[in-house]
Amino acid sequence: MQRDSYFETSDLSLAAALAALGIQFNTETHFIKVSTQSGEQYKFFFEGLSNCGKYKTGEMLKAWNDEQFHHDNPEHPFAFIKCAFKNRDGLLDVVKKSAGLVMLEKNGKVAILSSNASKEFQNKIFSQI
Repeated sequence: MQRDSYFETSDLSLAAALAALGIQFNTETHFIKVSTQSGEQYKFFFEGLSNCGKYKTGEMLKAWNDEQFHHDNPEHPFAFIKCAFKNRDGLLDVVKKSAGLVMLEKNGKVAILSSNASKEFQNKIFSQI
């Protein structure tokens, strides 16, 4: 969102992406943190143009929400940054949804089972070690 001479976002990944592209934080206010009953909220404030002068903040804000941007601009540095964050989010989802492993060691023997194995199966295996 644009406010007079600066741009703002509350998206931490987007803020990191803009900074990686060389877009400077606003000189007067870099960010604010507000505590509410539902938790903390952050807003980051950026200047309108990257250090090199190639990248306009407003255009990058639009590109962040444009699912076609990296297809239309596959060599653009922001496309790489954006895809890296999308990949990170996807990997985090996989990790959160995946079952972990449980390891039990007894009498020099080790059993490794899926954490979502049935209790019957766990008991059967653990009774054999």
